[in-house]
Formats: sequence, structure tokens, C-alpha cells
Amino acid sequence: MKKYLMFLSMAVLTLSMVLISACSDDEGGGAPEVEASLIKSISIDYSGGSGDEVEMWEFIYDDNDRVTSINNFWNGDLDDVILYDYSVAGKLTITKSGNETVYEIDSENRVTKEFWNEEQTEYESYQYNSDGQMIKVFEFYDGTSHLKYDLTILNGNVTNRIRYGDDGVSVTEDREFAYTIGDNVSGIHQIYQIDSEWKNVGGTFGKQSKKLVDSYVRHITADPTSNYRADFEYTFDTKNRVATQTKNGTSSGGPFSESWSYTYYED
Repeated sequence: MKKYLMFLSMAVLTLSMVLISACSDDEGGGAPEVEASLIKSISIDYSGGSGDEVEMWEFIYDDNDRVTSINNFWNGDLDDVILYDYSVAGKLTITKSGNETVYEIDSENRVTKEFWNEEQTEYESYQYNSDGQMIKVFEFYDGTSHLKYDLTILNGNVTNRIRYGDDGVSVTEDREFAYTIGDNVSGIHQIYQIDSEWKNVGGTFGKQSKKLVDSYVRHITADPTSNYRADFEYTFDTKNRVATQTKNGTSSGGPFSESWSYTYYED
């Protein structure tokens, strides 16, 4: 009996140590230290890993860490230079492929409106919380503002991206995110309330979630039995920064896989 109690006590002690270790990891204790670095380039392979269709964006910054230009490559060849012009107070003009888009920016150089016409009577607008994270996206046309996205943020991470229909009232999708213990200190964009691989770099549309995404699930209003999701995998460089990100998931079109590569400026 004493021998049995001794083994039972050892088992309880071992289980307690495991639980303590797990709690420590959940609180971020197991995450490696990562220093914030400016993103130098983002590459995405549209061919599913064959390397036949690779697009890359190389970012150039000013002394205030604002993006001033982007070299856009296709399969290793320079395809376009995207230019940023901050010369007009409260405005940012981005020229891509010869086409200019005018944005309204706030004192923190965050975009508050993207104008869709020269009269600036139709636009997409953005709201941020006190921490500088985007919380709402609206579309203004036909004299009316239509809510497009409503973002729920907990502890600096977007937990839900709620999408609305054209009426700005009907919920069409609630995308629910879960996170790793890894810090997203370089501001990798993963939520896609701004559907762009390059516009979000440099904080132009506010701060990104504090942690790296682990997975998301799509709750689609029109298809409540659907179970579409995606899971993220990462590799890291010698400074524990994300080197590659791979997203494997399911959608109405079937399984999909997307992958990105990142490089950074060194201090």
C-alpha cells in the first residue's frame, strides 16, 4: 500500500509540473525573444511552390519608417515601381502602374480614407482604436455609408473579422482567429481587412495583431454547416523572425495552400 501511494504521489507531482509548464507557455513564457525589424521584402508563389509564378515586393523607407517606394518584381524581373507621395499635408498619393490613388491620412500617417473618384465623394474609410489598430471599415457611395468589416480585438489581437453585405447590416461571414505564442513584432498582415500584400507594410493601415495567427475558422451565414478553416505554419530565421509562412486550408473551391517568404532590414 505504501509503495502504491508513493507511485501515486510521484504521478501527481509529474502532472503538476506538466500543467505549470503548459500554463507558462500559454502566457508567452515559451516564446523566443524577437526584435522588431522593418520588412524588406515579401514574396508569394502563386504556382503552389513550383516557382513559376513568383511576385515580390521590396520596400524602401524614409527616416521616419514610412514606405516611400516599392519595387515590384515578377519572376525576378522588375515589373513596376510603386511610389508614395506625402507632399500634401493630410494626404498620401500612391502611384501604381501609372495610376494614382489619393488617400486621407491622420497625424500618425494612418490611412483614414481611400478615395475612389476625383471628386472624393466615394471612398472607403477606416477607424482605429486608441492603440492604433483598425476596428471598422466602411464604404461610402450613393450618399450612404455601408459597414464592410467590424473587428473584435482582445489583448491586441483580432479575434473576429465580421463581414457585412452591401446593405451594411447583414452579416455574411464571421472569421474567428486563434493565435500562437509567437510575437508579431514586425507587423506581418494576416487578417486581410485590407486585401493587399503590400499596402499594410509600414503601418499605413494601423498596427497588426500582436501575435502570429495559428488558425482561423469561417462562419458563413448563408452556409451555417460549413466548416472552412485554415492553419498556419512558420519557419524562422536566426533572429527568430518569420522567414516563411504557409497557410493550408479549405474553402468552397476545395483545399488550398498559400505561402509567403519574408526578409528584413538589419540594424
